Amino acid sequence: MATARIKMKNPLWVKRDVEPLRERTLKSLRDAILSNHLKPGQRLVERDLCEQAGVSRSSIREALRYLESEGLVESRGTKGMFVSVLNRKQALEIYEVRAALESEAARQFAERATESDLKAVRRAYEAAYHLMPRNVEGLSREIDRFFEALFTGARNGTALSLLRMLRARINLLRHVTTRVAPRERLEGSMAQMKLIVEALERRDAAAAAEACRRYVARSADFARQLLEQQERAGATEGKVAEVGR
Repeated sequence: MATARIKMKNPLWVKRDVEPLRERTLKSLRDAILSNHLKPGQRLVERDLCEQAGVSRSSIREALRYLESEGLVESRGTKGMFVSVLNRKQALEIYEVRAALESEAARQFAERATESDLKAVRRAYEAAYHLMPRNVEGLSREIDRFFEALFTGARNGTALSLLRMLRARINLLRHVTTRVAPRERLEGSMAQMKLIVEALERRDAAAAAEACRRYVARSADFARQLLEQQERAGATEGKVAEVGR
């Protein structure tokens, strides 16, 4: 009975199905980080994670090692493993890489994509648009699917591999910013994404690349503002704590 209650209430619980257990454990932990169930800076205690996920310690350790390679968790020596906290510099570096990769992928997509590829990016955009703003988690997933379709249609395997290496950190930033973005900001992002889709459908490589650069620049600007606010708030809390000692 206690196990049944854990399954119903705990988002970390790993379901038993045909997918390999290690993949399901990894996905469960990754989703818990992206959804903010496991919060930035939180210490990850293996025993607690085993109980919450219902899997062995070896499965948890394997998943944590992979998440560390993705940049979602970090080792702090003898203190253990913690959910990563992206600082402003790291975030802006990711956006710089995105601007270069995604704009070039859009250019290549316009030149190389099939009609099926065009339909895939249009479907992903429309799905994201209809989820905005009421379903933030779903919206983030559809935006991720949009860029996966974009890179797939660009027919550049190296660029697609680079995107997948960065995906976890990109999605972490996307979830953080999307959760707090006001409706008008989300609407503006969808309008910019629509410009990307329309340029791709016209096979206008230059316009598609420029629309992608503007989309990323817009996202980077909002992330910079948000992280600056968080850093100021953290500095203020630190001063208050120091005074209270």
